[in-house]
Amino acid sequence: MRPPRVCNSGTPFWLALILLIVSWPGPASRSEGQDHLARQVVIVTPAQSDARFAAAREALAFWNETLAELQLRPRFLDDKVLVDPPITRSLENYTRQIWLLAGRPLPYEGAPQTPSDLLAMEGDIVIFFSKQQIFSFAWPFAEHARYFIGISTDTTVPLNYPNVTRNVIAHELGHTLGLEHNGNTQTLMCGPCEQLLYRSERPVFFSLTPQDRARLRAMHHAQ
Repeated sequence: MRPPRVCNSGTPFWLALILLIVSWPGPASRSEGQDHLARQVVIVTPAQSDARFAAAREALAFWNETLAELQLRPRFLDDKVLVDPPITRSLENYTRQIWLLAGRPLPYEGAPQTPSDLLAMEGDIVIFFSKQQIFSFAWPFAEHARYFIGISTDTTVPLNYPNVTRNVIAHELGHTLGLEHNGNTQTLMCGPCEQLLYRSERPVFFSLTPQDRARLRAMHHAQ
């Protein structure tokens, strides 16, 4: 799968910035004979009471329902939750290094070095809830075979609005499926987005465009 284009303020680039989500059935694990296209997800959270934790599970469920509706085979499996693990400091440093690249060319020495603990972690996608105020992103690592999703603190605007949080996480998961930003400011993969719309008090995931759906069908296997 080709890694997503990443953009800053609507400009295509390496880093998938945030522009800017229903019940999750609970953790699932990969078993013998299970679809090899399933994506194992690891969530790294400061606490299970963190509101982003519930939002992430809602976003994973949203995508699983959407992929099933499209009769596509990929699924996200909520395999593991790590609560304030020792690797947190290393992931915070890695998150900041990626965020500081926003809108700038990669340095001469290349992309930030992936922490060895992250490489050793099981999971195709690692969702990390940062304590920093950053632009959330989906960053490919391990030769673009895996993704590290960094999510900004929800203690400040805009992620202190729950509906923004669930859409941000769903947006970044969309990049891991190969979706890019579109010019429609009122859709999930918007770039840029209408943030006031996403601050709705009503929990809602915003829509995919027909082009998004066509891209998913072209990139992924049908059931």
